[in-house]
Amino acid sequence: MTDLTRAPATGTSRLDLSAGASRHAVRRARWHSIFVRYLRHFIIAGAALVVLIVGFLILFNPFRQLQKNLTSGAVGINGTIVTLSTPKMQGVRQNGQPFELTGASGTQDILNPSVIKLAGVDAKVGLDDRTTARITALSGVYDSTRDYVWLNHNVRIKNTDAGYDMFTQKAEMDFVSGKMITDTPVKLLLSGGSVVNADHMAISDDGHKISFRGHVNSVVDPGDANTGAAAPEPQP
Repeated sequence: MTDLTRAPATGTSRLDLSAGASRHAVRRARWHSIFVRYLRHFIIAGAALVVLIVGFLILFNPFRQLQKNLTSGAVGINGTIVTLSTPKMQGVRQNGQPFELTGASGTQDILNPSVIKLAGVDAKVGLDDRTTARITALSGVYDSTRDYVWLNHNVRIKNTDAGYDMFTQKAEMDFVSGKMITDTPVKLLLSGGSVVNADHMAISDDGHKISFRGHVNSVVDPGDANTGAAAPEPQP
């Protein structure tokens, strides 16, 4: 009778082990379902993000300005900012002469792609007398819709053939018409030895006319009359 009494207890023990294993399997199945559900959501969200990025790039193509008159070395993108290595802009002025604007580096906002901020500006502008003016500055901003550039810090405009070398800190220039103005003090050196200092200056008539304004101080050498340099024209 003792053996018969213990038999049911042994059966109950085996039933309890089976129930524990079943509960463990249920928990594993539940966690697996949760994992699969979140994985599915992650895949859907990731696919949607890819579609949004592709659509954004198509709608706001950050490289659409890299065409026609703009070339660049390495190109990168960080948020809405496109970085350009040695960007170069080329075009033709209204007098038929070419211009070329190069930067050591540049940045372009895809929300305003026509404007390029440049570091290390180096430009060449062909004039209608077949001479070339070279323009350098530490930095600048170029607007491709107008072919207009704002130059900043250590601006220098040199035309060896025409015989002048100009220094100022800020200037802005219209590449198409050749007009240039500066509202910062300017120093102009002519090849014959003349020196002109002024508060402001404007260049017009495709470089043939240079007007000085404000306090003008000049030492003019008669020899400069034969160099082909533009004659200084003081203005009140």
